[in-house]
Amino acid sequence: MLSKMSESNKGVLFAIIAHLFWGGMAVYFGLIRHINPVEIAANRGVWSVPIAALVIWWLRLFPNVWAVLKNPKSVLILAFTSAIIVFNWTFYIWCIQHGRTLEASLGYFINPLLNVVAGFFFLGERFNRVQLIAIALAAIAVTVQTIATGVFPVLGLALAGSFCLYGLLRKTITVGPVEGFFVEVLLIALPLLAVEFWLFKSGSAKFGDNVFDTLMLLGCGALTSGALIFFAASLKRLRYSTAGLLQYISPSLVFLTAVFVFHEHIDKWKLLSFVIIWIALAIYSASSLKEHRA
Repeated sequence: MLSKMSESNKGVLFAIIAHLFWGGMAVYFGLIRHINPVEIAANRGVWSVPIAALVIWWLRLFPNVWAVLKNPKSVLILAFTSAIIVFNWTFYIWCIQHGRTLEASLGYFINPLLNVVAGFFFLGERFNRVQLIAIALAAIAVTVQTIATGVFPVLGLALAGSFCLYGLLRKTITVGPVEGFFVEVLLIALPLLAVEFWLFKSGSAKFGDNVFDTLMLLGCGALTSGALIFFAASLKRLRYSTAGLLQYISPSLVFLTAVFVFHEHIDKWKLLSFVIIWIALAIYSASSLKEHRA
């Protein structure tokens, strides 16, 4: 079935899968609120290594990985993106654990707008009138939600800015999605192992403490690997702005999780912004599809 799909349609499919992974992670991390977010982030990186290595072996991509490792510029960029993504992981988990999941979802609502801006300034992407209307609606929705929150969205902007920069760098680097992710987690594995060792020494580590916590921390690697590999694969096949607007899927799921699972308070203005964002997404998607068919 995949072989019959166009590259752009594959990109859309891969993006949807990645965002379903990310959207579901809010519930997953909510089940381990008692674990230090630093330890969760460390285990996300460490246990991604064997999973990514297995994918590399299955796809016979080790020669490609070696070629990446021999390129100092690529290694330097991937070291930077790996540091960005670890920061993003830790901050996101912290938000969930401290009852600020709605603020985290706001960050990922802002992120696609930043991607649109980045695509315009750095990748030469341009938009038709209908798409500009959709982008303006999304900006209005984010503004409404920001005002409704009642505070300057520092948490949201930190999450949005870091993930936008990560996606932009991963799109522009000439490295395959699977190879790039494997090198990223390989580069951060030792520092993250050192963090886990420090937690063990301090007596605060949960890995190995009981079966549930250990299995949940192991599972972080599988979820992380799946999401980032599919996300990177989608970026290679989509306009960066289109990939950005598809990113409304995961924060919408996180938003719903915050309200219906974690029972965080939502008022009419936040709900209004949620509806406007989905209208903007529908308009932009319809315009992009019409443009693609033409």
